[in-house]
Amino acid sequence: MVEGRRRRIALATALIAAAIAVGCATVSTPAAPPAAPPASLPPAAGGGAQASPGGASVSGVAGSSGLSAQGAGPRFSAPGAFDVRVVDTSLHDVSRDRGLPVRLRVPQPCTAAERRPVVLFSHGLGGSRAGGARWGEHWASHGLVVLHLQHPGSDETLWRGGAGGLANLARLRTGATPEQFVLRGRDVPFAIDALARLATADPALACVDMTRLGMSGHSFGAQTTQAVAGQALPVPGGGAERPWLLEPRIRAAIAFSPSMRDAGPAARAAFGTVTMPFLAVTGGRDGDVVGTGVTVALRRAVFDALPPGDRFLLWFDDADHWVFNGGRPRPPAVDGRGDDVRVQHATAAITLAFWQATLAGDAAARAWLDAGGPRTLLGDRDAWASR
Repeated sequence: MVEGRRRRIALATALIAAAIAVGCATVSTPAAPPAAPPASLPPAAGGGAQASPGGASVSGVAGSSGLSAQGAGPRFSAPGAFDVRVVDTSLHDVSRDRGLPVRLRVPQPCTAAERRPVVLFSHGLGGSRAGGARWGEHWASHGLVVLHLQHPGSDETLWRGGAGGLANLARLRTGATPEQFVLRGRDVPFAIDALARLATADPALACVDMTRLGMSGHSFGAQTTQAVAGQALPVPGGGAERPWLLEPRIRAAIAFSPSMRDAGPAARAAFGTVTMPFLAVTGGRDGDVVGTGVTVALRRAVFDALPPGDRFLLWFDDADHWVFNGGRPRPPAVDGRGDDVRVQHATAAITLAFWQATLAGDAAARAWLDAGGPRTLLGDRDAWASR
């Protein structure tokens, strides 16, 4: 069975070789080696729940707060009221003989009395389950369960222990393959299934609501997000492109540093099959970082190619590629790059509002987005667009 799956993946990777474009490299902290999934979750990292910074006592999943559309910005910007339990563990896909390290952020308390939406995050090329920390911390503090995935074969093992510099870039490119693209796409439904089993068996996950799922990711993780959100891809065996990596249980998606393979009509048409709410996050310095040909224009073009209806673009004029991974903010640069703290503050708030509007049914969040509220958090040369 495993060998048959490998042959099918090999065929698929040959057909999508021209369909992907990767432009990300990420440095993150080491992750534990793959292991069989536990019957229940282990103790939280650090021995207990990690408290989020203090903030307004507003539940991120409680529906409309009564705030006006323009005045709701501080609600989404401030840290949430929930303490967050952080758990590192590994899942094992027996059918593919593939281990998947994950990091889970669970708002506390987590009981069946208040079910919480779930958001998955997929790291960029060379990253780990530590990727997207800034986003996951903020979302979870407002009541969302967040599952950070680590994809073996395109993760931090590509560069750890390497010589650095150009040699490091060469090693990173070995993980930017069609085969890894497919493996990542298959990791998503597996992780959803595994979390559903854990939530059923473990009382510590009683709040998990597997009927309200969001998908997100940075760069290569954004392409993973695009694929499972419904982007059309070449089909194994031939025929017209179709969204064969679509995960129908996902209800909304955020792509940090998205991209398409080129600016041609076929590449644009591939996004016509994405029907779920979709937020693209990018900026004026978000270009090619590993020499694969990705441009600022090709990242922004994803929004332009999506069909109308719950499509959003968050654009920072001076933001580069690295800031959107959600790592620690860097000091402002002399080359014109923007302030990471400013960009991440606005991004955390606006993406939270998107999840609350699309997954939690929050009327105030929806009104804030539709009325252009995110612009109140942006600079003069930044942009918020919707259609």
